[in-house]
Formats: sequence, structure tokens, C-alpha cells
Amino acid sequence: MRETLKQSKLQRIIFGEFYRDLKFSDFDLGIFVSVTFLSLLGIIMVTSVTIPLTDGSLSMAFNHIFKLVLGAFVGLIVFRFSLEIWKTIDIGLILFSFFLLILVFIPFVGFEANGASRWIRFFGFSFQPSELMKFALIVYISSYCYRRMTEFKEKWLGFWKPVLVVVLAIALVLFEPDLGSSAVIFLISLTIMFIAGAPLKQMSIILFMGLMVFVSMIILVPWRMQRILSFVDPWSAYGESGYQLSQALIAFSRGDLFGVGLGESLQKYHYLPDAQTDFIFAIIAEELGLIFCVLLISIYGYLIFKSFSLGRNSRMLNKFFESYISYGIGVCIAFHVFINVGVSSGMLPTKGLTLPFISFGGTNLMLMFALIALLFRINLELKESSKIEGKVMSG
Repeated sequence: MRETLKQSKLQRIIFGEFYRDLKFSDFDLGIFVSVTFLSLLGIIMVTSVTIPLTDGSLSMAFNHIFKLVLGAFVGLIVFRFSLEIWKTIDIGLILFSFFLLILVFIPFVGFEANGASRWIRFFGFSFQPSELMKFALIVYISSYCYRRMTEFKEKWLGFWKPVLVVVLAIALVLFEPDLGSSAVIFLISLTIMFIAGAPLKQMSIILFMGLMVFVSMIILVPWRMQRILSFVDPWSAYGESGYQLSQALIAFSRGDLFGVGLGESLQKYHYLPDAQTDFIFAIIAEELGLIFCVLLISIYGYLIFKSFSLGRNSRMLNKFFESYISYGIGVCIAFHVFINVGVSSGMLPTKGLTLPFISFGGTNLMLMFALIALLFRINLELKESSKIEGKVMSG
């Protein structure tokens, strides 16, 4: 039997029980610095944006800091669970996520905001179950494809079992309604299944069906169709559906290369709605300029690259569960950034989706910290297994 080396109390709190005296240098420094930078930028920008909001601007900034701390705490909890545990609790996690999604539609439990019922409230806190569903599906589909690899690749029913779970999740999220989160859930799930070796014929079918559903959801809902039309020419509907995008484009034009200066935005003075959440990237462009925006996107690109790199390294070591999760995390972050930046800059139709680690909001912050915690755990366990194998080989 291997003996657990003596660890300090702080090491046991952070790392849990290991067979080796792990140190903080075992963390991936690049990921840690990137997430810390984005989180600090989020505090600065949310504070800057909410200064003109005289009705509780400071409380909103402190609220964001509290949620960042809460998100980091959630990440710590996620990190302390070994990957073997995540393999075994995947079904329970997905069932719990479905339970919370159903609670959204129960009176006095779920509550409505801006015409959508996406939140549940308990003990004074609001929670968005669709964010937990993203996390749960990454774990569940990765675990399913790992446990039933042959069945998933070779049998028709083996492929459609996880697809049915994804379809049920998307259906519940669409009923809220939340088309953006539904699209992200669909794309994350499809990517993991593709990487896991799903047959191209079945993948083509589900991709076609998914596209038809989302196109129908746009065409059959007048206000969504109006958003598409105003996206093509926002200035023609400046006073109506194109107002938000027009104000975002004004913010970009004012920012130019170097920005007007931190705290000097005019668009945040009630001109640009949802400036602290869905359109915070436009305020960053206005205050800090295009060059800083390119730097910011590069940092996100680095996080996505690290996720894919961990996925590739795990695959080379035949650790397929870890590989699928890493790729799923990278895709999740990528789509959130792509949609938020695309909407803010006028490259995509207006759709509310937060900018990871920066936008004001609690549930998405917890999701992102939980995903980063899984990356830390995968990196740590890969290092651990490599050192153990190295000792065995040398012995």
C-alpha cells in the first residue's frame, strides 16, 4: 500500500488527500493568471458600468465581488472531487439538473424577468438552472461516451440514448424561453459526441434536425425574426428593435484604437441597455479601445487552447473521459465568448449571453469557475499519473 505523505491543513483543504505532497506549483500557472486577470477586469468594468446607476450602484459592484468569491468557492469544491467520482455521479448530476429546470415553471419557485422564466429563487438568491445543465451535460456525455464507447460508436441505440437526454434538456430550456443557452447546450453536446467518434451519418441527422428546430424557433416567433431583420440594418430600426445594437456600435466607434479612458464611457449612462451583462464588451471597447479588446480575446483564446491541449494530451494517454471533458470545456468557453463578442460588435443577431468571468451575474460565474476547476483537476491528475508511471518505469 502507498502511504499518504504529511500535508499541511491548507494543502488538505485545497488538494484533498493525495499520495504525494502536492504543491501550489502543480497548478497550471497560465490558466490561473488568465482567470485572475479576467476576474479582476470584471470587477473593474462592472464597477465602471454601474457608477451611473444611482439606484444601488455600489451594492451592485459589491454583489459582483461576492459572486466572484462564491464562484471561486464552488470551483474549490469541484476541484476536490477526483475525476473517478465525477464518472460515478454523472447520472445523479443530470437528474438533479432536470429537477431544477422543472422548478423554473412552478409558481412561487421560478420567477420571471424580462419576459422569460429562467430563474429559481431560494434564501434570497437567484439561480439559473440552464447553466448547471451545461456543466452536467459535459460530465454526463463525457462519462457516457467513455463507459459505453463501443456501444456509442457501433449501435444505433447507443448513439441516440445521450441524444435523447440532450433533446429533453434543450426542450425545457427553449420553453423558458432561452434560445442562446439552448444553442450552446446543443453545440457543446454535439462537439463532445463528434470527438468521441460518433458515426457521421447519425451526426448529420441530428445536426440537420437541430438546425431546423432553431430556424423554426426564429421564423415562428415574431420578435426573434424582428431581431434578425434589425441585425441586418440596425439603423433602420434605431428607435425599436435595432436600438441596443446601434448603441453598442456607437460605443465601438467612440473607443477607436485606445479607448476614451477607463470610466469615461457615455453609453453606460442609460443609453446602452444591459451594459453590465450582455453588452459589457461594447463598454470595454469604448473605454479601453480596440487594441485592448484584441488582447482580451487573445486571453480567452489561450484558455480555449489550454483546454484543447489538455484534451489532446489526455487522449494520447488513453484517458478518454478527461479528454472529452477538456474539449467540452474549451467549446463551452469558446461559444460564450464568440456569441457575446459577436452580438456586441454587430457580427451576430442580438442574443443575451454573458462574457465569461467579466459580465455581472452569479450563475454563469459559478459555471465558469467550476469548469476551470475541472481543468485544474485534469491537469493535476495527469501530472500525478505521469510521475507514478515514471517511478514504475524507473523501478
